[in-house]
Amino acid sequence: MPDAAETRKDDRRVDGDAMAANLGAALRRLRKAQGLTLQQLASRCGLSQPFLSQLENGKAMPSLMALHHVAQALNTTAHSLLLPQERLETSLVRHGEGEIYQLVEGASVRFLTRGASHLMEPNEVAFDPGTATVNLGHEGEEVIYVLEGCLRVGLEGSQPVELNRGDVYTYPATIPHTMTAAGEAGCRFLVVTSPPSF
Repeated sequence: MPDAAETRKDDRRVDGDAMAANLGAALRRLRKAQGLTLQQLASRCGLSQPFLSQLENGKAMPSLMALHHVAQALNTTAHSLLLPQERLETSLVRHGEGEIYQLVEGASVRFLTRGASHLMEPNEVAFDPGTATVNLGHEGEEVIYVLEGCLRVGLEGSQPVELNRGDVYTYPATIPHTMTAAGEAGCRFLVVTSPPSF
């Protein structure tokens, strides 16, 4: 039987069918506004034209990293595509709130802002033990604050840095970087990016 915390977490997950339909409509609207064909968008983001067609028709849901690549090709963010209807100057996300998405296998991200009009983007990320992600780099600057566990961050051309609870690491997001849960119990950390990248 799930405990209360698990139940609250499940309540925050979004309706997959509704999200796929809303995402598809947002993708189609933005692609057409930029005068792009599906094939042109496919060439820009490295995904297949049939898959993008499925996305636009609400019949598939991409991984968050794939959506990130599509968003970059459309000069926007995954966050804006997933929540296109909100445009807020202020945002309040209380404890236990915020949409949760799978980043990669073994990693989840909780969006800590609502709306797409912000100049920075804080997200809470949780890694299972041994989980690693690779980012080819993106615009702006990134700050990591470790909440629990140990996180190893590797910037291309530099020695990896191990971060423990309370450690803060700031770096140019344009440098390709990797993040790996270095401890036995996984880790949880805050990532703040400016300008928003997801």
